[in-house]
Amino acid sequence: MRKTLPALIAATLCVSGCTTGVGGNPLGGLLGGILGGNGYNERNLSDFERAAVNACGQEAQRYTRDRVRVERVDQITRDSVRVDGRIETRDRSRDEFTCTFASNGRIADFRVL
Repeated sequence: MRKTLPALIAATLCVSGCTTGVGGNPLGGLLGGILGGNGYNERNLSDFERAAVNACGQEAQRYTRDRVRVERVDQITRDSVRVDGRIETRDRSRDEFTCTFASNGRIADFRVL
């Protein structure tokens, strides 16, 4: 898990269009691009939840060239986190996603709804 976290964070730089203010936290800008400012703060997330947001956000990004917004992050069990969000697409009927991230660093389930 510890070896995959830096790789996930680096890969997410492509996803989020990371920007930070002066003296800002680079991870905060990275997560802010994915989380979209919907009440989630990187300080409120564990490392496991951050890795889930990054991995699921990157997977969701495959469906759009626009923004991906995470709306909910829940640790379901000790070994899995569920991430729910929206993909900004032209097709409003398929703009939600749900993702289950496992403690082995892999996405166990990803669905566009």
